[in-house]
Amino acid sequence: MILKNIITSTFLYKAYYRYIKNSLVKQQALREQKLLPIRKIFYKQFVQPGDVVFDVGANIGNRTETFLQIGAKVIAIEPQPDCVKILKKNFGNSIIIEEVGLSKVEGELEMHIANDTTISSFSKDFINSTKQSRFNHSCWETTMKIPVTTMDTLIEKYGIPKFCKIDVEGFELEVLKGLHHPIPYLSFEYCVPEMMKNALQCIDYLHQLVPTGKFNYSIGETMKLALTEWQSYDDILLKVQSKEFISTLFGDIYFNTIK
Repeated sequence: MILKNIITSTFLYKAYYRYIKNSLVKQQALREQKLLPIRKIFYKQFVQPGDVVFDVGANIGNRTETFLQIGAKVIAIEPQPDCVKILKKNFGNSIIIEEVGLSKVEGELEMHIANDTTISSFSKDFINSTKQSRFNHSCWETTMKIPVTTMDTLIEKYGIPKFCKIDVEGFELEVLKGLHHPIPYLSFEYCVPEMMKNALQCIDYLHQLVPTGKFNYSIGETMKLALTEWQSYDDILLKVQSKEFISTLFGDIYFNTIK
């Protein structure tokens, strides 16, 4: 441990770390640009020009950019200061940024900030469940007190969105518990098998909110609905717990209240 601290504190190591980090950022930016046309085609089935969209966990805005290009009015919810700076730089006044987290009640929560901003989280369960497996090369370096509000409060402020994307690293259920209004289309990220219980609880909450709602899912970044038909509550529960679904590892579950 002492040797590691000495090595990581040297100028050469820090310079090398910055180089690697900048290279990864550039590679990611190139990947995002290639995905943009596919994302636009995919999200157009949920979002039309002029629609209000909530991008919950906007990070640096890959989905925000997609929604903007479709012509939507984007409310980007992102509490990480570094990500907010990038959102402001890249999108300026073309979006509205809410520099808060979302939860079931308003207040303040401790956020665990990771070396990769995409996996920073309010959820200790998410961190503990993934740090020894898929994110074993990542670390959550610091914590930060973050103001949180609710989805209901945002709806009072901006109206009911046509679509809401939730990507909050294991904190999806707490975000949904702050919602008591049906939204036409909604998605939340899943991470299985580690966060299977969370996914099932989110499905259950949405079913209680709108019992007639239907479900589907998209694997990883395929930008395709995996099922040809939207599924009932009972059917999606069986599907999500199947070996086939668990093998997908991550993606987004979609909830549709209007079909």
